[in-house]
Amino acid sequence: MNKIIELVAMAVGGLSLFLVAFVGFASMSGRDVSQVPLIGKLFPAPAEPGGDGHGAGGAGDEHADGEPPPEGEPESTLSDAAVIEASLGVLSAWTLPSPYSTSELRVLSEEIKRKHAELGQRELALGRRERAVGEDEQELEQRLATLEELRTHLETLQGELADKERELARQESSLEAGKDARWTQVALVITGIEDPAAAAKKLQEFPAEDAAKILRAMGDDARASEILNQVEQARWKSYVDAYTFEKARATKKK
Repeated sequence: MNKIIELVAMAVGGLSLFLVAFVGFASMSGRDVSQVPLIGKLFPAPAEPGGDGHGAGGAGDEHADGEPPPEGEPESTLSDAAVIEASLGVLSAWTLPSPYSTSELRVLSEEIKRKHAELGQRELALGRRERAVGEDEQELEQRLATLEELRTHLETLQGELADKERELARQESSLEAGKDARWTQVALVITGIEDPAAAAKKLQEFPAEDAAKILRAMGDDARASEILNQVEQARWKSYVDAYTFEKARATKKK
């Protein structure tokens, strides 16, 4: 509040000083004050003196004694524009006091410089962050592209492996079918031997695993058990175990 009152007082004082100086310079110019722009209406016009036109109020190109002014003598009056310009030229030397002291202005200037420097540093930091974010985005895009290529490659490999597994399964099935057919033919031959002991003797010419497949191919558990019971005692257990395992495997496969 005190600052506002001080500013208003300085403004009023400056305006008053301007008016006083303006009137003073207008009076010093020799011009009729009542004819000065801006303030002429505040002063009454002088009375017209009587005479036949040779007095002081006569023609503007003669003196009071009726003689014309000497040649080359400058006129004693100035134009309105010249008066205003002269007054303003003098008043330009008068300035209102600053609302801030020198130390306050110095502090304000330093604060502005500091803020400007901080803004510059922030702009640089933001620029670096934007570049870093752009580089990270590019790297992520490259990684995503690489992962996509790997996924496509894995899918291709999985398809190839699935095809190979199906092919192997088909081949195993064909091989197993061929072996089963072979064991079936052998089983028919051994089954045709009426004597169980003779049939067991022929069966023992095969390893226990193959003998178990031959017995399974017979399709007659009673006949298979009859032939197994005629196997030599030293080899009987291994043949029985192989036959039992083969039956369990065949049942599970079904």
